[in-house]
Amino acid sequence: MNRVIFISSLLLLLTFGCHKETSVEASNDIPQWLQAKIDSMSINQYYVGTVVYRYKWNNEYVYHIEIPISSCAYCEVYNQSGTKIQFTSDNQFQDILYNKTDQVLIWAWKK
Repeated sequence: MNRVIFISSLLLLLTFGCHKETSVEASNDIPQWLQAKIDSMSINQYYVGTVVYRYKWNNEYVYHIEIPISSCAYCEVYNQSGTKIQFTSDNQFQDILYNKTDQVLIWAWKK
């Protein structure tokens, strides 16, 4: 029983400890392609609970769209120009997890 409580507590800590929401960006700082995607998501019930973050990774901005209903945590990662980043190896995926910086909340589905 103690083991279950410990593992549950650790998972909660990891889940909430990773979300350092700093601020919502002004809409004029959001790339046009992303604003169009956000406008589209905001009227589709599939995206309830979705959040969009901007990170700095490899000296460039990347945008991560977290969709709660998705089975893949990093399926929706885009570069500054709106091209979807395809993770071709576990090393590349691990690199973004450990080396992303300057997390900023861009948009969240308002319930």
